[in-house]
Amino acid sequence: MSYPSPGPAGPPQPAASGSAGASYPQPNTLGPHPVPGQRRNKGLLIGIAIVVVFAIAGLMIFGIVAKSVGASGFMWGIGLAFVPIVLIIPLYLWLDRYEPEPLKYIVFALCWGAFIATLAAIFINTRAADLLHETAGGGNRAAVFVAPPVEEFAKGAVILLLALVRRKEFDGIIDALVYAGMVGVGFAFTENILYFGRIFDQLSEEGGSAAGVRGVLGLFILRGVFSPFAHPLFTSFTAIGIGIAVRHRSTAVRFLAPVVGYLAAVLMHGLWNGGASWAGGEGFLTVYIFLMAPLFFGMVVFALVMRSREGQMIASRLYDYVRFGWLNGQDVPLIATLRGRKALRQNAKRYGPQAEAAAKAFQHTATELAYLRDKIVRQVIGADALDTEKKLLDELRERRPSVPFPPMPAFATAVPQFAPAGPGVPVPTSYGGATYQGGPAYPGAPQQGGPGYDGGPQQQGGPGYPGGPAYPGGAQQAPYQEPGRSQDASRGPEQSGGPGTAGVPGGYQPGGYPDGQTGYPSGQPGQPDGRPGYSPGPTGTQGPPGGYGPYPPSQ
Repeated sequence: MSYPSPGPAGPPQPAASGSAGASYPQPNTLGPHPVPGQRRNKGLLIGIAIVVVFAIAGLMIFGIVAKSVGASGFMWGIGLAFVPIVLIIPLYLWLDRYEPEPLKYIVFALCWGAFIATLAAIFINTRAADLLHETAGGGNRAAVFVAPPVEEFAKGAVILLLALVRRKEFDGIIDALVYAGMVGVGFAFTENILYFGRIFDQLSEEGGSAAGVRGVLGLFILRGVFSPFAHPLFTSFTAIGIGIAVRHRSTAVRFLAPVVGYLAAVLMHGLWNGGASWAGGEGFLTVYIFLMAPLFFGMVVFALVMRSREGQMIASRLYDYVRFGWLNGQDVPLIATLRGRKALRQNAKRYGPQAEAAAKAFQHTATELAYLRDKIVRQVIGADALDTEKKLLDELRERRPSVPFPPMPAFATAVPQFAPAGPGVPVPTSYGGATYQGGPAYPGAPQQGGPGYDGGPQQQGGPGYPGGPAYPGGAQQAPYQEPGRSQDASRGPEQSGGPGTAGVPGGYQPGGYPDGQTGYPSGQPGQPDGRPGYSPGPTGTQGPPGGYGPYPPSQ
């Protein structure tokens, strides 16, 4: 349904003189406008459809497995298959600590691996085994040459799907690894039910229940203890390729990286299956010791390095906003370091659930802003990202007064300073190894004429400038001083509040933060307003498209 605009107020006016016969002005018409609640109802219907599809696929795959292994085998299989996933899933969630993926997508990937991917694999693998004249349960050639490409494609498809559906929130390799872990764990869960149940059923028929129990426990040690990461590990290669693709502008890289990752996953999976199928016990141990174990530990190190670089990227992109005066530099360690994030949340927890929720929301918003900034710098996101960036900055400003900040931690005192210590006294600042006096701290930026720097217009909205700004709800800024010291000697070391916390229910007293901290100015004198709401940054050398001034080099 469309709702036309009512047009200009008042009665229609006749045509202007000299334009006899001209028609009256027509009202402007708008495009289709969704009925309120239509978007919500659409999402609900999609969610119901997904649940129904997963339920049908789950009933089908569990029915096939139960028929294949019998009731007793199915019960043993499903009981033992739960043990690895209870231990593995928390490890992947621990890896994704900076910007945790939404629970619904985590569950979606897990169910895809357990139901959709296994259902497709079991049909294709069984059909291939029949064509190769092997047993219905599969055989050596099917396990080595058919199962790896089929299974890795079925598992990798959901990562690619989520990268496309969540292209604005899918941030790179860490997100891809988390989804690879979920889909791999789900796939291994259903596969383990089949393998555990099958060996219990076979050995029970040959030697009784005791033999079946011994056999299933031995296989559990092999698959559930020594190699529970097999499927997540192989799919991680596809995930790395997709994670690289979403962070690159090059069309060739965006196409080839997932393909190369998928081929690597197939190769590793095939070598693993070959060792288990053809090499015998000693050969399997050789493959495990010289292939599986090094791959696993290498992937663990790689994931930890990627998470460390993720924190460095968040800090780097947030410091961009510090340089423009839109973010307080003392906040960055509380967002970009795991130690700082924990300190902020633990301090907020002392003030109650609402304060803790406010701290978590503040960190989440700031982290989203850093990821968005990184995509803008890399130019891998559309022009609408600029509007999203402003909304996130505004949201961060609104959330900040309700956050009870902790006393200044020791590691936060190392935050680079971007403001002069007093009138006419420039502070040396550095970026990328270069030192600048009295100017913005980034390469290519003018060293004179930046807001609030020596030789430039006096800043009315940046951190710690003399004469200080009057932010909405904030007090007059005192001259800049060392972080963590009271600006009023008569008050002693304790401070009555952080930025914008005056009058906040609960009386937060974040000691160590100077009064009247910076906010997110709506404009700066002497600077052109390239976008409504906030300044484009210092004039001078322009950065790449998609920003508000000179950019630091891409990382």
